[in-house]
Amino acid sequence: MSIMGGTGPLDPIVCATMLPGPLLHWRSVVDWGVLTIVVYWFLNWAIQTRVLRLFVGIGALIIAGGLAGRMELVITAWILHIAAIASVVLLVIVFHSEIRHALIHLDPLNRLVRSGSSGTTSDWLAIGEAAFSLAATHRGALIVLSGKQSLKNLLTGGVPLDGAISKEILEAIFRKVSPVHDGAVVIDGDRISRVGAFLPLTNREELPRQYGTRHRAAVGLAEQTDAAVIVVSEERGEVSIVQRVTITAIRDVAELVQRINGVRLGAASPTCGSRIRAHLLGNWKPKLSAVAISLLIWGLVFMTGSSIRTFTAPIELENVPAGLEVSEPLSNVIVVQLRAATRLFATLDEKQLVVRLDLKGLNEGFQNIPVDTGSLNLPPGVFLDRASPPTVGVNLVRH
Repeated sequence: MSIMGGTGPLDPIVCATMLPGPLLHWRSVVDWGVLTIVVYWFLNWAIQTRVLRLFVGIGALIIAGGLAGRMELVITAWILHIAAIASVVLLVIVFHSEIRHALIHLDPLNRLVRSGSSGTTSDWLAIGEAAFSLAATHRGALIVLSGKQSLKNLLTGGVPLDGAISKEILEAIFRKVSPVHDGAVVIDGDRISRVGAFLPLTNREELPRQYGTRHRAAVGLAEQTDAAVIVVSEERGEVSIVQRVTITAIRDVAELVQRINGVRLGAASPTCGSRIRAHLLGNWKPKLSAVAISLLIWGLVFMTGSSIRTFTAPIELENVPAGLEVSEPLSNVIVVQLRAATRLFATLDEKQLVVRLDLKGLNEGFQNIPVDTGSLNLPPGVFLDRASPPTVGVNLVRH
């Protein structure tokens, strides 16, 4: 095989030259967008689980460690990085259940498979009448109105029922002689799907003292899902409804039916336009914070200047056409100049740097094959700036 090029080869050495400006490329913009979404998701989760201060502390340690490293404060940077790692480990240990629940809610099939909840006003009236009938006789109760998110990984125990909703059945379930009266009833659509289920207790410390285990269980489920929970207090004979972390006292059956209707309308599938508006305009404070944080991270990676480094790489031919062969054995290497943010060169393994040339579809005779970024297996953010020679000549002959 013969290998030819239009320019003379560069010295096969590794060098670095600082260049001003970031690596502005559509891939970098996509990376920034994905980073913004991930940061927003973590911020939203941190706010809901009340670990935002710990998140801010970890971020501050990471940023301070990076700045200390750039100032060549080696010991200080090392201590800050160790502290950040220890904080992450502490976060995982202390909040392992919240992390598990957050990962469950990331399941896209869970959101696609579950359809909007159905039901009629008569069903909600039966629930309301049962709740206030139980409150009048000071019998405690928990009634879960499921939303679009699955509850199966949050509920424990209980007995599947799949029965119709009626005032009489709900009252019978919460009688003292019932073996399932201590658990919760789960309403899924227009059916009673499970009875005697146990809900996760909340860790929130600011709940009023008069709220007992039932209210803590209701908040524990509602703060992690889009379900609403009706609570009937055994001691005070009061009815309340819990959504997210808000507990609202209900005065009568009509108000409770109105609340249930609101929950069900919220659980129904919204229009495409309303979903887009909600995603773009809702919860804007965490979104702005996510944009600012992702810009800072992206800037630390890409705005610190870029480098060009020169490497020598072997040439590998792939997909030689059937019936043809390279006239001479391949023995030469090629010199490539790679451009990337200085930090990203740490992700490049020189042993894996190979120029692969695809010969598929080439005909007999001498061919000039250009060397481009696709010829190299480069990590994200590292690009081919120049190859010497820019093309490789290959002579294909018949067997």
